[in-house]
Amino acid sequence: MHARAAGRLLGWILAAGCATAAPATGPAAAEAAPRGAPEELLAAHDRHRAKHCAPPLRWSKELAESAQAWADSLARRGCLLEHSRGPYGENLAAGTTGALSPAAVVDLWYAEVAKYRYGRPGFSMQTGHFTQLVWVGTQRLGCGVAQCADMDVWVCRYDPPGNVQGRYQDNVLPTSCRR
Repeated sequence: MHARAAGRLLGWILAAGCATAAPATGPAAAEAAPRGAPEELLAAHDRHRAKHCAPPLRWSKELAESAQAWADSLARRGCLLEHSRGPYGENLAAGTTGALSPAAVVDLWYAEVAKYRYGRPGFSMQTGHFTQLVWVGTQRLGCGVAQCADMDVWVCRYDPPGNVQGRYQDNVLPTSCRR
């Protein structure tokens, strides 16, 4: 496989932060859940959250519609990943169309655990997806996915948001679950 093709296959781009968007309308709003969701997305999130003693999440139709609207907006703008800068936590990813299952997207975010330093808790651009995913205080999840050319753009939203400065020690626990 050529390096370019391999790069496109796992051509995912990740970004962490907070976001919101206007409510979705039309066909995208009616679906409000990407393929394989919400069950597979919830299961993948909760599997990783359980390792860090974070409670299971509840699927939110409101967050899913908002995430889908933002995914559609990103696709209309050429798939440039950027955050919508609103009141929810948000993880973004992109990859070749069909290459990433919902669980694989969540696994990409969780892989950042290897870079997280529990002895120095706090935000890092290298671990922001992981910390949002396992944030103990987060209760609700909603996700969306849109196609842009030959890419899928994934957006997951979290409420309450994670990655709150000064709250990492209580919300991002090691697998021993000790604070």
